[in-house]
Parts: sequence; structure tokens; C-alpha cells
Amino acid sequence: MKCSTLVVFATVFQLTCNLWGDSGPKLLVPDLEQKTGEIKQVNVTAEDNDAPLVARKPEFSIEARKPELIAEDSADKKTETETTEKTKKESVPEPKPFPGIADSSKPSMKKPEPPPVPDIVDPLDKLVDEAIEVSHRRMLSTEVHTPWQIAHGILALRWEYTLYQNKKRIRAIDWVSTGPNFRGKPWFITTEHGGKGHPFTEPYAFEGHPNQFLAFYGMAGVPLDHKINTGEKTITIADMIRNAKAEVNTDEEITWTLWAFSRYLPWDTEWVSERNEEWSMEKLVRVQMQSEPTRSACGGTHGLFALASAVNCYARDQKQLRGTWLEASMRVRQYAEYARSMQNRDGSFSSKYFEGPEYASDVNKRVSTTGHTLEFIMEALPQNRLNEPWVRSAVYRIATDLIEYKKQPLEPGGMYHAIDSLVIYRERTRPEYAKYLEELAKTKEFTEPVPAEPIVGYSERFQQQQNTAQQYQHQQQYQQNNQSRDYQQARRRGLFSRFR
Repeated sequence: MKCSTLVVFATVFQLTCNLWGDSGPKLLVPDLEQKTGEIKQVNVTAEDNDAPLVARKPEFSIEARKPELIAEDSADKKTETETTEKTKKESVPEPKPFPGIADSSKPSMKKPEPPPVPDIVDPLDKLVDEAIEVSHRRMLSTEVHTPWQIAHGILALRWEYTLYQNKKRIRAIDWVSTGPNFRGKPWFITTEHGGKGHPFTEPYAFEGHPNQFLAFYGMAGVPLDHKINTGEKTITIADMIRNAKAEVNTDEEITWTLWAFSRYLPWDTEWVSERNEEWSMEKLVRVQMQSEPTRSACGGTHGLFALASAVNCYARDQKQLRGTWLEASMRVRQYAEYARSMQNRDGSFSSKYFEGPEYASDVNKRVSTTGHTLEFIMEALPQNRLNEPWVRSAVYRIATDLIEYKKQPLEPGGMYHAIDSLVIYRERTRPEYAKYLEELAKTKEFTEPVPAEPIVGYSERFQQQQNTAQQYQHQQQYQQNNQSRDYQQARRRGLFSRFR
């Protein structure tokens, strides 16, 4: 009886609490009759994203961007609101042209005004400037040094690079344009599709790789209409690009072709080679990615630089990486991290490149390996990583070595790639000052170079020799295949004869 009374009392008390008490939290029920609000679109600016992986490319726009003009219509006396709406429609900017190479190659003779000097100067910047200035004093001679050595100097020092000719200083780019010779062979030859640098004949003489000189001139910002004498006729940089498109193939190295095209052409360029093969910038990237860096020249740093340069060319226009371009970007960043992980305590990179850690006590090897690696890193890293300690340490190491060993002979190839890494670093960290120095170098007056006597008819003879050599090579290969086939058949007959 007592238990049943207690149960009844508890039940009545619970019902009373439910009626007068708080029922607890409720679920939010959407009001279906309410009108939905407009979706707001957030525009992301370029500053919100990471800076593209781009080393400064010379801005030689084909056409200056047109200013946005706003016309005032006083006859109709429109309201301010209507005028504003019309202005927004009419002031749409013109499509931005590809920042390639200018149509005009004549530098302005007007001396540029120096940029404002910053109040606080980074000590590393002073060291970099001193190292580049010291390197200017390593003068090569037109009568002694090879085209391969001189062309590397143009890669590093661009329009500032000078040579000795008859004990006088001349601008290297001007002298090369006159069509010089080396050991009875011209620097450049004409071809069916345009022209190109003289191919490899002996170590460190002419182009060590197809279109290597073209890539060097792209780094120097030599315009498309820049004229070069070949003996038979005058060719331009555009002619060399047209020939490179025609001759590209998978049998030869395409590293420097990709390097040059990423400086001169848009990322979406497509063409058909003389072999009737369809090519594009994206295909060049895919072919380059098939190359193993550790099995390539200079530790694969040139191929990685070409990939980074192509990715930057794409990122300047498309911002978001996809497909092949994303894979190339991931490989570039991967090998940049490899270099950082194997960096030595003094700031130098491994003298084995990406194969493993190693320190080079020889200054020639240290400058070459660290310079090649730093050159690639300067093209690969985004802008917000240039001040990281490991990067500054590598820049300090290269600059210090170039200054401390300024009186010691250094191997030109590795040395000039090291200088180029410092030049790119200055272009990216102090773009206004670097642009001023470039314009100042173009306005400097030097002694006119003495052109060499052209070798008339050499290009035609060279092409005949090339065709004969190719036919002979195919014939030799055919004979070897036949001989191996005959040997296999004879061996097979001999083996079977044993069991007869």
C-alpha cells in the first residue's frame, strides 16, 4: 500500500513538472517560407595565396597595357549612378599579353633614374653585390676562350658581361651578334627551319646540349628580333625558336629546349615538329620528368631548373596547378627539400648533388655543386621562403667563396652558374634595383666589337656532313643488326647440329 502510494505521488509530481517546468533545449527548425539570402562571393587576392614559384623574368611586354579612360557625357547629363555603372562596363581592362620578349631590341640610350636607396640595407645584400662586382673582373678573351665558356658568362651577367678584344672591353652580346668563329667554325649556323647554335664538336667548345645557347639568351632577356650573323645570312632569336620547335625529339635531351621555351613562349604553346610529331609545352614537361636527376648532367639541376621555370610560366597565368603541372611542381619542391636536408654546416650543398651528403674542400668543386643547386633553388622556391636561414646561408657561402678566392682560377661553367644564382637572388629580393642595373648596363657605351670574317657556305656543308653521318650511322646499325641476326641463325644451326 505504501509502495503504490509512493508511485502515484511520483507520477503526479513528474506530470506537474512537465506542465510548469522548462522542457529543455529545442532543435532549430528552418523556416521554409523565409526567402533565402544571396550567396556572397569572396574574391581572393594574389597576396592571399602563396607567391608563385617564379624567379624574375624580364618584362619585355609585346604591347604596353592601355590606360583605362573614362569619357564624360555632358550632353545627356546622366545621373552619377548611371555614369558609374557605365564606367564599370567600359573600363574593363584589356587582356594582358604574355610577358615574353619585346619586338624591339634597341636599348634606350636614356640613362635610367636610380631607385630610392632603402634606409636599412641587409648585410647579405652588400655581400652579394660585392661578389657579383668581383666576378665582373674575371675577364675572358675573344681570341682565347671558347663559345661554351663565353656563353655561360652571358647566362650569369647578362647585358653587363664584357670581354677583351684587342686589349679593349666590348659587350659580349654585341660581339656574339657579329657572327664570330672558333677554330674555323662559326658560333651559329643556318638551317632549313631558321638557325641554331653550332652543335657539339669537342668538349667545352660549342653547345654541349641542344638549344643551350638559346636558353642562355632567354635568361639574359635577349629580344625575339635580336639579329645574329651566321655568314650566309642574318638570323634572329625567333628563327632559333622556330628551328628548335622543328628539331625537337625524344632521342635527344630536351632540358635546354624546355628552359628556353619557358622564357620565350606561353605555357599553352603547341606545334608540330619536322617528324610530324605533335608537341606542346606540357609534353616537354612530361618528357623531362622521365629523366632521373641523379643520372643527368650536373646532378640533374638543369633539368629541375627547367621544370621549375615551366611551372612558373604556367602559374603566372593559371595560378592553380593541375595534372602534369602539379606533378612537376611536386617534384621541384621534393628535390628542393632533398638539397636542404643534405646541406653542410657552412651553407654549401652536397658535392654529390642529390645522391647523398658530401662536403667538398676544393673550392672549384664546392662553388660548382653549390652554385648549380642554389641556381635551381632560386627558381623553385616561392617568394616567402627566400629569407629562410638555410637559403641565406647558401647565398652567403657562394658570395664568400667568390670574394675570398677572387684571385684563384675557377672553372667557368660552375662559376658562372654560381654567379647566376646570386643574380637571380638579387632580382627576386630587390627587383627595382636589379631592373635599374639592367637598364644601366644597356645604356653603357663600349668599344664597337671587330667582327670576324664570315665563313660563307659553312652551314650548307655542315648539313651535308650531318646527313651523310646519319645515313652512315643507320647503315652501320643495319649491318650490325644483320650480323647479329646471321650469328644467331648460325649459332642456332650449330646447336641443332649437335643433336643430329
